[in-house]
Amino acid sequence: MNKQSFPGGKEESLEQFECEVRQRDNPAELKKMAIQARSKDECARRLLDQGFLVVSIKQAGQQESAGVSKIFAGHLKGHQTNRAPKGGQGLFSKGVTTRELIFFAVQLSTLLKAGIPLLRSLEIIRKGTPNPYFQSVIQKLSQSVSGGSPLGVGLKNQGKVFPWIWVNLVEVGEATGKLPECLEEIAKYQESATRIKGKILTAFFYPAILSCAVVGALTFLLIFIVPKFSEIFAQQNMTLPALTQVVISLSNIVRNQAYLLLLAFVPFMILGYLVKTSPQVRLSFDFFRLNVPLFGPLLVQITVVRFARALSTLLKSGVQILQALEICGRLVENSYMESGLKEVIKRVRTGQGLGVQLEARKLFPVFMTQLVTVGEETGQIDKFLDLLGVYYEERVDAFLARLTSMLEPIMLVFMGGVIGVIVVSMFLPIIELSTRGGM
Repeated sequence: MNKQSFPGGKEESLEQFECEVRQRDNPAELKKMAIQARSKDECARRLLDQGFLVVSIKQAGQQESAGVSKIFAGHLKGHQTNRAPKGGQGLFSKGVTTRELIFFAVQLSTLLKAGIPLLRSLEIIRKGTPNPYFQSVIQKLSQSVSGGSPLGVGLKNQGKVFPWIWVNLVEVGEATGKLPECLEEIAKYQESATRIKGKILTAFFYPAILSCAVVGALTFLLIFIVPKFSEIFAQQNMTLPALTQVVISLSNIVRNQAYLLLLAFVPFMILGYLVKTSPQVRLSFDFFRLNVPLFGPLLVQITVVRFARALSTLLKSGVQILQALEICGRLVENSYMESGLKEVIKRVRTGQGLGVQLEARKLFPVFMTQLVTVGEETGQIDKFLDLLGVYYEERVDAFLARLTSMLEPIMLVFMGGVIGVIVVSMFLPIIELSTRGGM
């Protein structure tokens, strides 16, 4: 350890650091250097100023610095409740959750902003990841980067672990020198997309449970209860009301010819196959979905949120408008919308305004297209897209809340009504028999 005097009479010690670097014009060649600096951050800055790509830095004669992990302490303090506990999720399942991907982007962005080299950042994240499978994925990323490949290529080589939009944005970040900012935008976009999906699932969870309860109750009544009454009626040679005959016939079908009920699913299976294999059928089906009463407006608003969030994220990350629109076309997950956006891209490529073309194609609500036009005119389109994302996400929340409050009583009334009809149909002959006996 050496000491160096600075103005004011103070002495500050210099540490010896062992560094591994690559030259920007020859990234395949790994070089080792010894640098004296006051801190690891200063060492990294000096190497970067000299034009080197920093692979790793460690203090001479020691393992990695124990203080680096403290970088996350303040940044993740508010997120600790969302972290997967040790020995929990991921130990027995081969996969990576969306929450783990979001934390990966947040952590990597934080470390890179702090001046920690990419390889060292990946190693820190790998050691703090409780999911063994994700640890192996990050290890492969480190090996790819240490071999001279860009991070975007490493993400692409991991199959379906990382969404394809991650690869696009990371490649843009590496090309523009804004990788930490792009990773931060990725985390925000992924968080927003996950939040919307979670709200939709939550809204339909209770109705789905009620539907399963209705089906279970009907099946139990038709298989076990109705046949008992049917035997009694047959022994009495009773003339049954039409409603009772219908219920008994349905019970016989469920018990003896259940395979006929499966035929009802055949048209849906055929439609699903055609939607998956035929672009024209998928286009018509997606157009139909957007125009279904009650649920159509909800899908439109969800599409607006996806489009606005994605386009804002891409533009902030430095993606050109035409390329960003092409990516957004795939992210809206609707072939009709995607087809319309392709036509918009053609017009925008000739110099026409985005908002005007979106309004001309009538893909989105007028309020949304008008704000996009204002954003273009003021040069703040990303800010207006953020406002649109927030506004329509709040509308989706309100719509789902109203829909849930409507579906719950409707499902309860329907469940009670169907079961009541079956019960009444079984007791009608008994009441009729009792009335005749009393006469």
